[in-house]
Amino acid sequence: MPVSQINNLEIVPGKNLEDLAIIGSWLFQKSEKTQRYYRRIVKEFMNFYPALTLKTTQITHLSLFIKTFGDHTDSTRNTYKNALCSLFSFAQKTGYIERNPATMLESIKTPDRLYSKVLSREQVEQMILKEMNSRNSLILKIFYFTGIRVDELCKLKVTSIQKTSEDAYYLLVEGKGRKVRSINLPSHLSIELLDYVAKISTRYLFVSESDLANIVDKPLNSSQIFRIVRASAVKAKLSVMPSPHWLRHTCATHSIEAGAPIHVVQKTLGHESISTTGKYLDIRPKESAGDYLKKIE
Repeated sequence: MPVSQINNLEIVPGKNLEDLAIIGSWLFQKSEKTQRYYRRIVKEFMNFYPALTLKTTQITHLSLFIKTFGDHTDSTRNTYKNALCSLFSFAQKTGYIERNPATMLESIKTPDRLYSKVLSREQVEQMILKEMNSRNSLILKIFYFTGIRVDELCKLKVTSIQKTSEDAYYLLVEGKGRKVRSINLPSHLSIELLDYVAKISTRYLFVSESDLANIVDKPLNSSQIFRIVRASAVKAKLSVMPSPHWLRHTCATHSIEAGAPIHVVQKTLGHESISTTGKYLDIRPKESAGDYLKKIE
């Protein structure tokens, strides 16, 4: 890797170039969002141990560093652990280090709070109905009816809307690992999308209002999408402050409860394993063992 690229990593000045080259090669294979998180974590780790290198790092260094974040949530500490495990695993695979010190890090168990991130149908409807901006309303509908991720929505282009031979429409979505999947569009959503596309002249499906006026070909970023979703929740006077990912959880849960086959939901959401989709089956169970026991008089 060229020295100019290594210096642009903005990790920690003064570190040896070999370490930075490995870190850079590792980071550049990650998505833009993951790069931001992982770059910050590695920078904190190197600042924590100024004299340490990747080759001299031991399990005790990693364990102590993660324990200093004891006041953080389990989820946050898990992100730190996963980032370091990924880095040292990459360094070992490249032959840069002989042994991976992160393999002995204990997993951090996090409680599954997925059930609390599912909105009711009424809440979703209020978010959409109270949103007066047609672009923002369409964004909410796409999240709810397709279950796509924030990054996937940001990448959508006009050409992402495709027509089948039966005059139906589907959405081409670029997911994790740049894998592309097709999502069938409900007729009401495809009609609304086509009407929206007829009024814009940009390559990307969703751009900022100012960019739309100036025909600037730059998509909305994830931060803007977050603000749109949360602003719609405020307008709807919800008691919670959902993120866009809540609408993904809600799409999966509502569709399964409505009778959608689990493999259809798996393909729509782009899950690698059906076990990942399976967690939505038990979010709001309709029956339990107690339903089969006689009442005690």
